[in-house]
Amino acid sequence: MTEEYIMMQDIIQEHKERIENIKRYYPYFKLADNSLLQWKEGKYASLDMGYITLAVLRFFIDENNMKDKDVRFEEYQEFLHTILVRDFELFLDEGEENQLTTYIFDKLLNEGKPFSFDYFDPMDKQKKTIRIKLIESKIESNVLYYSITSDAIEFYLDTKEIKEESSISVEQLLLSKLIDTQNFRGGIEVVKRINREVNKLKLRRNEVLTMLSVNVFEGKKAYEAFVNDITRWFDEEQRLFKKNTELIEKALEKAELDGKGNENSRFYSMVNEIYTLELEIKKAMYKHSELLSLCTSLQLQVDEIVTKSKLSTLRNSFDFRHAMNQMIENDNMEALEQMILPLFQLKTNKWFLLSDMENLLSLRAENEEESEAVSRGEEMTYVYEDEVEEQRIQDNFDVIVKVLFEKLEKERRFSLSELNEELTKKFGDRVLLNGDYYTFLIHMCQKDFYSIREIRQKPDTFFEEIIHNMLAQTEEYNKLQFSLLRKGEETVKIKDMLEISDIQFEKVEQ
Repeated sequence: MTEEYIMMQDIIQEHKERIENIKRYYPYFKLADNSLLQWKEGKYASLDMGYITLAVLRFFIDENNMKDKDVRFEEYQEFLHTILVRDFELFLDEGEENQLTTYIFDKLLNEGKPFSFDYFDPMDKQKKTIRIKLIESKIESNVLYYSITSDAIEFYLDTKEIKEESSISVEQLLLSKLIDTQNFRGGIEVVKRINREVNKLKLRRNEVLTMLSVNVFEGKKAYEAFVNDITRWFDEEQRLFKKNTELIEKALEKAELDGKGNENSRFYSMVNEIYTLELEIKKAMYKHSELLSLCTSLQLQVDEIVTKSKLSTLRNSFDFRHAMNQMIENDNMEALEQMILPLFQLKTNKWFLLSDMENLLSLRAENEEESEAVSRGEEMTYVYEDEVEEQRIQDNFDVIVKVLFEKLEKERRFSLSELNEELTKKFGDRVLLNGDYYTFLIHMCQKDFYSIREIRQKPDTFFEEIIHNMLAQTEEYNKLQFSLLRKGEETVKIKDMLEISDIQFEKVEQ
């Protein structure tokens, strides 16, 4: 019964942590699973979306970390063009390739929304939502830039595809992302991983020395490869450490400024995490300096070993066959005894003095410090900014879609200007100045034909998901089908402020 109770406690208490580890893989499998089957009637279904996803993530890691810059959309397109031509031998005209690369990028961005899935939390006994992004965006000087997220970097590191000499630098990039998002606890774990990687390099240095003692020629090759790998990123590491130290100082200043007059337990916890992270980074910098010193001493040791090896090659080596022939000719086996006797004199037994044994048995451990029980506070529910934005878009789209469907039920064919008149009658002129309305038009024009029955079965685009969510509780409009005809040569003026292409809506009978 006790073992069963322990097992059930492990299942409940560790479930949330396991889900947090699993979530990093969710976007990859969602993208790799038929992402291109439904688009353009499966014309590009032969493309491996899983391979493309990993390739784009590696491209972002190199641009963000090695070149220390964010990525413009045109740079991503140029990279993906190389992938399509080199790996898939897919040669497209400029317009068609732009459509394909834009569609793939929208899938990677999940059309601006985080990838999310629900799971059951056995601790709180309720469903919760996990959210994760692969690529994030920002605007600087009226230019849109993209960069990889910390979750995407952790996922890519788990795939073990980063070369050994650059893995620590990529961990440094992940650390910068975590500090920017104030995830200091996650940053502490990253620095610990960096220290473990440095320890691996120390062990590799010892392996080089061992190989040198066995085979000078192979050891010299291993030493040269080791030095090339180490020196390649030493300068880069020092720069990244300096950058992350500055980020921590700024985070500490901001935390102290925000904490004035609001000195609660969360403030003290965050400041403590920042100090702990700063201490771990100082330890990592010391380990890097120590590794650099070891590499310098290794060079001196290698020079000494190689010099001795060169001198030893000038001496005659011992010829066992010649010695055996001499013993046979002289009929003298005493020489054989002198040669093999040292091999039987190895002392492998270890002894302890009785006094030492008595001290070991009578040794008493020092009094251990009693741990302080920390009460677990209530978990707060946060509403993220993108959740507010998603809800606003859903509400606005619901209103516009409902007007569109009602008009399709009444009239078989009408234009965009007529739809605008209907919206103006119901909601006033301000509806045509709402940015979500034009976002609605852009998403709607991704397809030329819509069937409500097919949308209910499997929504393919963001616009279809909006319709699917709106009609989730009703069977209305289930038989509705309609098509779009975009008239590029004809335009519709909006309040003498802007001009857009006209669209012809037509109801299609089943």
